[in-house]
Amino acid sequence: MSSTITTTRTARVDLTALLLREPRSSGGAGRPDTAPGDETGVKDAAPLVCRRCRTVITGRDQAILVNDAHLHAFFNPAGVVYEIRCFRRAPGCFIHGRPTTEFTWFSGYSWQFCLCSTCLTHLGWFFSAADFSFYGLIGNRLDAG
Repeated sequence: MSSTITTTRTARVDLTALLLREPRSSGGAGRPDTAPGDETGVKDAAPLVCRRCRTVITGRDQAILVNDAHLHAFFNPAGVVYEIRCFRRAPGCFIHGRPTTEFTWFSGYSWQFCLCSTCLTHLGWFFSAADFSFYGLIGNRLDAG
């Protein structure tokens, strides 16, 4: 009778570099054709909440345009696609980590993680440059409140 023993090694891996990456074909990412923060025209102040715990994260009236769009689709080095929506303010977010420009999706901007301030679900990223900052929140992690 033979038996097989399988062993598993555990390694600590820093996934920071895998979470963000500028697309290979940027299609204008980082080239602001509109002034950063231009209004989307949405005047509805309805809240947007964390899908997991229902904490209010931001409002529809905080929606802004970055590079001519409110909604952007990007992928990270692991190939995971994120659809993010841009907001001026997101008081329900907790910004985590040191700013980095590694694999940034917006040229000239550094990023940090945005977590729900209540349940700590990863909701997106906070992007900052010398003259402007904004929140890029993952659309399918937010619900209408």
